Amino acid sequence: MSDKKPEKKKRLKTAEKLGKLMADYYTESAMVKAQKKPVAWLSSVAPVEVCYTMDVFPIYPENYGTMCAARKLSAEFCAAAEAKGFSTDLCSYALNNLGSIYLNKGPFMGQGLPEPDLLIATEHACLSMAKWWEELSRHFNVPLYIVDAALPVGEGLSRHHINYFAEQLKELMDFVEEHTGNKFDMDKFKEVLGYSDEASRLFLEIGGLRKTVPSPISPIEIFTNMFPIVTLAGKKEAVEFYNELYDEISELAKRKEAAVPNEKYRLLWDLFPIWYNLNLFKYIEEKGGVVVADVYATTFGGRVDISRPFEGLAERYVGNPLLSYGVQQKTELYKQMIKEYHVDGVVFHSNRSCRMASMGQYDVKQGIYEDLGIPGAIFESDFVDPRSYSDEQVKDVLDSFFEILESRG
Repeated sequence: MSDKKPEKKKRLKTAEKLGKLMADYYTESAMVKAQKKPVAWLSSVAPVEVCYTMDVFPIYPENYGTMCAARKLSAEFCAAAEAKGFSTDLCSYALNNLGSIYLNKGPFMGQGLPEPDLLIATEHACLSMAKWWEELSRHFNVPLYIVDAALPVGEGLSRHHINYFAEQLKELMDFVEEHTGNKFDMDKFKEVLGYSDEASRLFLEIGGLRKTVPSPISPIEIFTNMFPIVTLAGKKEAVEFYNELYDEISELAKRKEAAVPNEKYRLLWDLFPIWYNLNLFKYIEEKGGVVVADVYATTFGGRVDISRPFEGLAERYVGNPLLSYGVQQKTELYKQMIKEYHVDGVVFHSNRSCRMASMGQYDVKQGIYEDLGIPGAIFESDFVDPRSYSDEQVKDVLDSFFEILESRG
């Protein structure tokens, strides 16, 4: 008799389709070199739609890092990078990626990622991104294009920010043409953008269904269902998946069927999930709390104006509030979300690996409390490297937070 435990049945019917999408993608990634198809590694905020337009297989090492963390491999990979001389203070996405390369190991079939033929990065995510991608370019000896971008933190997006990024995207198309031999086709570009925009629309509407009381979808379900909007944006399969997911969640919302039983406190989550410990959300739920809103997931659901293809794509990526909002803008955004999603409290994850995005959290927390009387809690951790996580300390912060919520009645 087998000792293997039966797999727990997923609540959502679309979970099986999500699993197939991911398996198909990583199966293709393992075969792509044999098919002689060019491979590009992209940093976050580097448009994957460019790759689908140019018939290049795209890989996001950061998205891959979430899988490594979930499969409990990230600590080993980060340590391997540190053994090569990289500082522990670097972003754990970078350390995980580099360690996976050095060990030639990964969470899917035990293999690492297929080697890139070209690299695409942007400084809009963070300035350290360019240095990480430069190291990859040296290691693999492949060409690198860095999409330059202004960081309009606190001042809001201006037309020149969009136009500048759009011009960079046009140059990027030339770069891909030069290094792959694949020709740019405007009709195909618009078709890809059409799928990307429709998937984004559906993903945003799914997120909007979380305004329903009780919430019909859990935070773990939201975060795990981000894969298509990140990696498959511009593919028909992403649109088909989100159509099915929207129909399923919409029906749950109509029936007032809760994703989490006994919903008592509705919470807003700031910044990244802890990918190696998504069960922290279950601990929150045991306390009666349900995360019903966040900015992280919705930043990947930006719409695209197809009538202005390059400018529209630039607006989707440069307009990311996680990266371009200052303290005041973020405070106002969160105040609006608190009202729309009927939020009782805010949980801030101060992420060691992303100091730029974590800056100002204490000011945002204070501003929300002063204006709305909504309490917040802040804990420090890391989204990929479990060595920077203390379960006891995090739960102490959360326990005190729920005591405050309970005292408010």
